[in-house]
Amino acid sequence: MKRNRVMAAVMAAVMLLSIVAGGSTAAAIPKTEQNSEGKGADKVTWPSGPNKRKLSSDSAIVMELSTGLVLYQKNVHKKHYPASITKILTAMLTAENCANNEVVTFSQAAAYGIERGSSTIFTEPGEKLTIEQCLYAIMLQSANEVCLGVGEHISGSISKFVDLMNKRVKALGLKDTHFNNPNGLPDPKHYTSAYDMAVIAREAMKNTTFRKVTATRRYIMPKTNKHKEERPWDNHHQMINGYEHPKYEYKYCIGGKTGYTHAAGNTLVTYAEKNGMELVCVIMKAKGPKQGEPNEYTDTTSLLNFGFEKYQKYAVDEDSSDINKDLFNNYDSFFDVGNSPVHLSSESSVVLPKGVKLSQAKQKVFYHDNVSLQAGDNVIGHVTYTYGGKTVGSTDILYTKAENDMDSHLDSASRAIVDNEIQQLKDSEQKDRKKANIWRKVKSTAVGFFKIKAVQIVFLALAAAIVIFLLVCLLRRVELPKFTRRRRRRSRGGYRSRQGRRQYARRTRGGYGDVSQKRKTRRNVSRHYEKKAPNVKKSRKNRGVRYHKNHKKTRESFGKNFFDF
Repeated sequence: MKRNRVMAAVMAAVMLLSIVAGGSTAAAIPKTEQNSEGKGADKVTWPSGPNKRKLSSDSAIVMELSTGLVLYQKNVHKKHYPASITKILTAMLTAENCANNEVVTFSQAAAYGIERGSSTIFTEPGEKLTIEQCLYAIMLQSANEVCLGVGEHISGSISKFVDLMNKRVKALGLKDTHFNNPNGLPDPKHYTSAYDMAVIAREAMKNTTFRKVTATRRYIMPKTNKHKEERPWDNHHQMINGYEHPKYEYKYCIGGKTGYTHAAGNTLVTYAEKNGMELVCVIMKAKGPKQGEPNEYTDTTSLLNFGFEKYQKYAVDEDSSDINKDLFNNYDSFFDVGNSPVHLSSESSVVLPKGVKLSQAKQKVFYHDNVSLQAGDNVIGHVTYTYGGKTVGSTDILYTKAENDMDSHLDSASRAIVDNEIQQLKDSEQKDRKKANIWRKVKSTAVGFFKIKAVQIVFLALAAAIVIFLLVCLLRRVELPKFTRRRRRRSRGGYRSRQGRRQYARRTRGGYGDVSQKRKTRRNVSRHYEKKAPNVKKSRKNRGVRYHKNHKKTRESFGKNFFDF
């Protein structure tokens, strides 16, 4: 029992110390670490990438192409000169606005409108190249004059083509980018960020012509009206074709673009694919291979390996989505999943950290009402997947309507039923959203109240007082053990102390506790003591000698009892 009380007292003391220490620790934690995932985010742990200090690049990003999920970031919104990676947007606009067999005739302004010493294929005024040949010249040889030629061919002038570039940047929702030329030569008004460049690179890979050109290791340029010999063009990207630095070749690389100016440093965009997941890595203002390691290629390799090792891609189809469950399973036969005209877009996927199941991602389905259906695919909704406060996947809900069967699906009566169901879903979602908002307000109010230092001090003092009170109550009932060292005493005469011997003596003579009673004879424990009768009369011969009344005759030579001294 005593042991249990002692343990309870110790635990109470530990609780007091933990409360005090916990309060001080909570006050010392930065807000950025407490709310690292944002409001309403699940408590999840995202993989941490390579150490930012060990990268040679000033800015870097890794983005998954199908979802746009950012897997790694370092100064992603810091503005830099892009150099020749600008040509990704130039090539994308060229592939979107022209056919591959269109012929571009180069003007003198385009052929000679570049700086001396910049990248070129030595195009002559009046030389004719197809759009396909121009794309290979731009992406493999980084030909600056070819960018000017295609700009004039598409928009009529370089300035109008630059306006087209900036218009497309604005359409993509990019805020850290402004272009002032189509080839990336240094200009104070020509800048971008790693994030914006990753978004542009992701958009470019949606074009099949661009995807083919950027993945080419080597291209043989045919004869032209100005050049009478074939010319081999190697891709300058060493992770695609390591003709200068073979050790940097990357077997998963499927495309990219290099860039360099003195002002921009080394810039690099790299595409890679592994196990069905495609990534794009953007490096800005990094060191080059001639400067040793780390450099732009080692940074890119480590970042891409991190993305492939720590993340995985899930394909999403109608079976794993709720798009048909709420609207199209409970009506007529033509609303069944198998016969439903509703389906997801072709590229529907979710990217999650490895070890996380698809079911752990939250799915939200949004439907658009008042959609006028046309022949072909019609976007009638959107599906979004979130995990840990981040969007990890999204896709469109499509309704395919055949030209020869315009009214086979969703006639007026069926449309009314569907619209009613959509409204019910929206009402239910709105109620859930209101409840979530109320709870969020209550939670934020409580959190804000407890973040006040005065309130924290008061509650900490109350908690400490309660623990101290419990500790005192327990200690009053606890007999604490004595931890002092016991002193060993010598035992004499069979007893442990002098007081014990005295008490024993009093008990044996029957006078214990009666101090007034005096013993009649002196105690003598000598072995030479001879006891005589107390009433024996003294002999006459000794009558003249006076002895003490208690004198006893002993055998000592001096005639007195040894114990009288």
